[in-house]
Amino acid sequence: MTQTTRTFGGAEVHFPPQSSAGAGDEFVEVRVTSPGASGADRAGSPGGRNQRIRLHDYERIFAVPGLYEEIVQRRLGCRTPARIAGLLARAAARLGWAPGDVRILDAGAGNGVSGEAFAQLGMRPVVGLDILPAARDAALRDRPGVYGAYLAADLGALAPDEERLIRDAAPNALACVGSVGGGHLPVAAVAAALELLAPDALVTYAYHPELGADPLLALLRDAEPLVRERALHRRTVTGGERHCEAVVVRLARR
Repeated sequence: MTQTTRTFGGAEVHFPPQSSAGAGDEFVEVRVTSPGASGADRAGSPGGRNQRIRLHDYERIFAVPGLYEEIVQRRLGCRTPARIAGLLARAAARLGWAPGDVRILDAGAGNGVSGEAFAQLGMRPVVGLDILPAARDAALRDRPGVYGAYLAADLGALAPDEERLIRDAAPNALACVGSVGGGHLPVAAVAAALELLAPDALVTYAYHPELGADPLLALLRDAEPLVRERALHRRTVTGGERHCEAVVVRLARR
């Protein structure tokens, strides 16, 4: 990848030379160009020096409004949230569901990019959930009103009031856009989420096939497959490609 530098929101984002490592090892450099601008000083360092940030250091990236979108979506071309939203909308339409009837529990919701993609197609992200408080803060800051509620919680160990909030929202779809397994959303957390869904619910998720087989294949063995599609997830910082497989299934009636 060309090592370009782009200024945005009071900070410069630069992709320095690095080895072709795994996604968890990729990094960028952020340099503050305007002190305090857009929160960039929290990701950069005093005196305009470069600060190295790993792509999976979400707390630091989410601290700067627009930094995640600049790096992951614009610079690296990630379109997975929009693609999964489209697959879910089309699957629901084939079942005769109106977009507004799709009530989504968005697990691993991050800063709300996925919830925004669902809402743009008329679906209803009724609950967003992420284990990082920084993700909730960023979603409420950058995309107020997208979610009916947003929880900073461990999906596999919900408090009674958190579980009650989700059940009261009556989600009939579960979305795991940020990928399952591989250091992201654990399979056990997905299993816990299934218990909170309405009967006959839809489940959509993504996983990275280069890391192994579909991690939810056993858990969802009785579900009706609706969509399975492999496509480019995003480019890497060194110019390579990462792919993901997007899946939509319909749970068996309970």
